[in-house]
Amino acid sequence: MLATAVLIACGLVGSVVWESLVEGRTQWSAAPLTPIDTPVALPPNVQASVVTATFETILGARSVQTAVYRLRENPRIIVVDFATLAEQGQMMNRLAALIEKTGAPRDRVLAEGELTALIQAEGSSAATFYIGHDYAAPALARFYSLASFERQSLNEAEVRLRDLLLALGVIVARGAEGYAPGEPQVAVVTTVQLQRDDPATPQNETIDASLRATILHHEVSHGEFFTNEAYRRYCEWFWRARLTGKERDLFRAMLSKSGYNEDDETLMINEMQAHLMHTPDPRAFSAGRLCVSEAQLAELRQRFMAGNPPTFLLGGAPQGN
Repeated sequence: MLATAVLIACGLVGSVVWESLVEGRTQWSAAPLTPIDTPVALPPNVQASVVTATFETILGARSVQTAVYRLRENPRIIVVDFATLAEQGQMMNRLAALIEKTGAPRDRVLAEGELTALIQAEGSSAATFYIGHDYAAPALARFYSLASFERQSLNEAEVRLRDLLLALGVIVARGAEGYAPGEPQVAVVTTVQLQRDDPATPQNETIDASLRATILHHEVSHGEFFTNEAYRRYCEWFWRARLTGKERDLFRAMLSKSGYNEDDETLMINEMQAHLMHTPDPRAFSAGRLCVSEAQLAELRQRFMAGNPPTFLLGGAPQGN
């Protein structure tokens, strides 16, 4: 996940477009499709199809509406490409608070008012709380299960996401037991379309081409970590065997300052690989932010690459269909 705290300072192809709720029922419409792959048909209550697209196709897509893709290089990664940061925040911010935000409870879903207070306390906004999100299926199932058990009301965007996850089998309903992850496990990651800053707010909402590319690379790398077991094991080995204790502490300190829960070792490993290898924009990650020299950062990256990490993002073979 890419938090805004880490920041200093293309035509539409093969997509599914979110529409508004009509009479309490989720409505979808499919944008005109350029043939990419056979669409994945969804149940009748969700009138849409999700089309498989390559990383580069998604990166180059431009739309004024939120779109959903299945990643060709790893079909177990679903990419939600939001039209705006505001739309992303409405759907994803309570998930972020539950799963990894420092200062938020891990055992319950925040009420909307509590979420607003948490966001305001760190000087952020609903739009800029996070600029990218990533969730493995078990975390998604846990969020919706807790909300159900607690009778915590979901907003319309969270309901639309739940309907999509159920339709794609990312999560499955278990009645009184809530929700469980589907099999095989799938990850959901997000990116955001280009947008300008809103001068009426103190936060910077700018998403330019460089930052959009960084968000997508960063979040897809999390999807790889969740769904590509060989890559996850590689990252765990690198963290424990190839980084020194001091280097691990540097990553923990950097990530803690950005609001990540440093007590979650798996989260630290996941964010380490995403920042070190998949966050090229210096506004989001740099040697200075890690408190090392440029030469030291280059050596860390060379060290990571020396073991031939098994991911298509770094030259390895795609996961395939």
